[in-house]
Amino acid sequence: MSAIADTASPTAPRDRARAARRKGQRDTRMAYLLLLPYLVLLIMFGVFPVAYAFGLSFVDTIENAFYGLANYEFVFNDFRVPAAAVNVLWFVVIWVAMTMVGVATLSLMLDSVGRKTATTLRTIYFLPGAVTSSAVVVLWLFLLDPGVSPFQGLLHAAGWTYSIDVITGIGLAGVFALMAYFSSSGGWIVVFGGALSSLPTEVMEAARVDGANRFQLAIRIKLPMIWRSLVLMGILSFAAGLQLFVEPQLMQLAGPQSAQNDWSLNQMAFQYAFRMGDFGASAALSTMLVSTSIIIALVVVFATRFYKID
Repeated sequence: MSAIADTASPTAPRDRARAARRKGQRDTRMAYLLLLPYLVLLIMFGVFPVAYAFGLSFVDTIENAFYGLANYEFVFNDFRVPAAAVNVLWFVVIWVAMTMVGVATLSLMLDSVGRKTATTLRTIYFLPGAVTSSAVVVLWLFLLDPGVSPFQGLLHAAGWTYSIDVITGIGLAGVFALMAYFSSSGGWIVVFGGALSSLPTEVMEAARVDGANRFQLAIRIKLPMIWRSLVLMGILSFAAGLQLFVEPQLMQLAGPQSAQNDWSLNQMAFQYAFRMGDFGASAALSTMLVSTSIIIALVVVFATRFYKID
């Protein structure tokens, strides 16, 4: 009787709403508490360095005086910057295209085989990602030398006798794209494996009942359901590609025929800061790189309605 009385009470809905509101407030506070460490690290190592570099880009660090937009003007007037921008753009286009097509294809193929086989292959693909970028460059210096490369038969068949022939034939942008692809694609294949394994099984079973084969299942069902992961990979790969530095910087140590010390935009920023001592110009170029990454990421996110809930 008391339960019926409580339910019939005019204050019961209000009490339930108040309890639900308190629970929502507790959940919100807990969410912010869990997010706090990330926000602290983001401010310390993300927001603050960017803000500091942005402020430094308006300062003449040699004369220690306010410089206005002169640093940006200096960067725009440097004839090496447009050439480096074209180099990086070609690298990004090749690498992002290779990564999106290659990772998506391999991930969908692995999802169509047995679980044990797929797990073994994903582990094998992931192993090159455990090697640092500097070690990857040294490894590729041997792979690109027809005299010592394990693929020397293939390189000789292409008419390449020396490493400079290989680099010229493929192009530095293509060489760096291959390095980046084989060192980073394995990690993305593992990520896509997790995304594919979380797809609803009832949808897969319904497609099979309707007569879909493995190819149709992959292209028409699975790929549209993981497109957000594909877009995220493209955005992060693009942002990382603009920061290209280690590969051309180490390649040029092998000789001027391998690469130059001003091939990429990050190398130019390094030259400004540690060769010329002009940290203001280096900060200006770095700020432009960060701004470009953010703007393009926002355009892609809103153009693809990335956060829209289906």
